[in-house]
Amino acid sequence: LEAARTLFFAEGVAAVSTDRLCRQAGVSKSTLYKYFGDMGGVLTGVVRREGDSFTTGVMTAPDTADAFWCSLITYGTNLLTLLNQPHCIQFDRMLHEEARQRPEISRPFYDAAYGRSHQDVTALVAHGQARGYSRKPQPAEWLADNLISMWEGLAFTRTRLGLADRPYPDPPGWARHCVEVLFEGDMRS
Repeated sequence: LEAARTLFFAEGVAAVSTDRLCRQAGVSKSTLYKYFGDMGGVLTGVVRREGDSFTTGVMTAPDTADAFWCSLITYGTNLLTLLNQPHCIQFDRMLHEEARQRPEISRPFYDAAYGRSHQDVTALVAHGQARGYSRKPQPAEWLADNLISMWEGLAFTRTRLGLADRPYPDPPGWARHCVEVLFEGDMRS
C-alpha cells in the first residue's frame, strides 16, 4: 500500500502498471491479486488507509451530548485538515481527471473516500438522534449529506481548480461553524 500510495500520488493511478507496482513493493503479481484482486482493489486500500488517518480519535457512540458534538466537530476538523494537505489535493485532482478515462476507478474511490465519510457521519448523526442529542426531524443520511457538503463547500472546488492553494484556513473553526448552523437549536455552545 505504501508503494502504491507513493506511485499514485506522484504519477496518478493510470500511470502505474501492476508490473511496476509489484517491482516497487517487492511482491509478486500473484500476491497483489491475492490480497487486492486488481488495481481497483489497490486504489481502494490506499484510499481507505488515508481515511483511517482522519477517523482516528473520533468516538462513534458518544454517551453524552457534549461528547457527541465534540465527535462531530472533530470528525469535520480531521476531514478538513486532511483535505488541506497538498498530496490530498493533488491526488483528488488526478482521480477526477482519470475517472473520465477510466470510469472503473470512480466507484472504488467514491466508496472508500466520499461514501465512507457519508456512512461514518450518518452513523454518528443517527446515534445522536437516537440518544436525543439532536432533535432534527430529517433522516440522519440527509443531515450527514448536508453537513459534509457544508464542510467541503466551494473551497475545495476552488483549490481543485487551482484557484486557491489551500481550501481551509481554519479547519476547527469551520467544522464547528457548520455543525452549529446545521444543528441550530440542538447544540449547546
